[in-house]
Amino acid sequence: MVLFLGQIFRLSHGQDPPSSESNMSKVVRIIDATLREGNQCHGASFNEKNSPEIASAIAALGIDMLEIGHPVCSAQEIRRIKSIVELDLGCPILAHSRAHAKDVRAVAETGAQWIGIFVGINEISQKVRISNRQTNQIIKMIKDSVSLAKELGLKVRYTVEDASRTPDDILLQAYSEAINSGADRICYSDTLGILEPNEVCEKISLLKKHFPEIDIEVHFHDDRGLAMANALAAVDAGANWISTSINGIGERSGITDTCAFIANLTYRKKRKFLHLDQLKKVSRLVAAHSRSFVDPRRPLVGKNAFHHKARLHAKAIEKDESSYNWIAPGIFGLTSTTHLPELPRELDKLINIPKVIPASELKYHTDGPGLRYVMVDERFVPDSRQYCIVRKIGLVKGVIAPHVDAHRHDCDSLFMFIGAHENLTGLAVEVQLGDEIFPIKSPSSVFIPAGIEHSYRVIAGEGIYVNHVLSGCYNDSLLEGKLTS
Repeated sequence: MVLFLGQIFRLSHGQDPPSSESNMSKVVRIIDATLREGNQCHGASFNEKNSPEIASAIAALGIDMLEIGHPVCSAQEIRRIKSIVELDLGCPILAHSRAHAKDVRAVAETGAQWIGIFVGINEISQKVRISNRQTNQIIKMIKDSVSLAKELGLKVRYTVEDASRTPDDILLQAYSEAINSGADRICYSDTLGILEPNEVCEKISLLKKHFPEIDIEVHFHDDRGLAMANALAAVDAGANWISTSINGIGERSGITDTCAFIANLTYRKKRKFLHLDQLKKVSRLVAAHSRSFVDPRRPLVGKNAFHHKARLHAKAIEKDESSYNWIAPGIFGLTSTTHLPELPRELDKLINIPKVIPASELKYHTDGPGLRYVMVDERFVPDSRQYCIVRKIGLVKGVIAPHVDAHRHDCDSLFMFIGAHENLTGLAVEVQLGDEIFPIKSPSSVFIPAGIEHSYRVIAGEGIYVNHVLSGCYNDSLLEGKLTS
């Protein structure tokens, strides 16, 4: 079994596994917090059904630890975390906890191996985050919560929240108490994203000086756009765990981006990863379920990351990709592009005469009832970035066999049902959303968030069906495969 696990580690990381936990300090490690920090991103909807899929995809990248939630929040959150722990993904799982006994016990209930205990200790924390607690009382909270976690068999990471605005003497006191109580790792959190790289070096060097034997993690927010620079500075200063999330999603402006950080470690030759070609796929999956769509200019995974438009650049790239690429895109299963569709400059070319095309051109579809008119997609209006069809449905009297299998998009989409009778009535359908089926009569519309399995079928009547998808190519927008129940 040990030999087998070693083989798995080598496949995921491109190197031998550490012989002991103390040796882990020699390598920069990644703890991906997409399913905890990322769940605080506006629009994110990580649940019992999609979280295991996302966790599996992230773990397959060779991530060293997953931070997946805050179980004390609800029974549903405990079930969500358990659904990931039960996968046995081969990397340790950490769940979040305040410095309270109730939180600590909730983490233990999930089966997670690690607990991430956090509490701030600076003046603002005492004023608004932990009211009516003095410094000595917070120090006792640290001691009690870490000690309880160790008694329950958990490994402990202790984080000083808002560490970047905490005086050094109090910071060191808090970490010392955590370590003396049994913490296995400490974490420095720049909660407001205010630090600059030179300040990061100073803070991490201070921690290394006082706590040379403990693993040091850093958690940088991107409010000033410095999270990646700060993460790399922390590595240079000796931090050996970096907290990241896919696409950098998280509270406000998010945190260090997992995909870009992996690319930077690869560029620096700090780590070897053998699944780099999966980064964009994982980015797309998380973007869909967080409804936080990737900016075309986002490093590595954005559509324009390796696109070269200027004529001089394009000609040079065609001769030698290294001329204008910071790293070879092929390492990540990507290619340079020099020609992408652009909107026509002539306004009359924005007017499209719809084409009648059978639905069987689409994955998961057969032709179905009536005529299907393609109103717009990027075949007809280059770079339209949206797709729209109208289906004219004649009078349905008998039972129509289903003609659309359940599927998912990486973007939002819309169904509209318009009957042929007065006030747009006269059409009855069934719509599947997730595991539920809803009977619907016209006129009606159904908004379908990215990542949600969906389908429809006509039951009776006549009228018009409209499908609008926020992607210029329908098939390219599909998230392949189906979620497991």
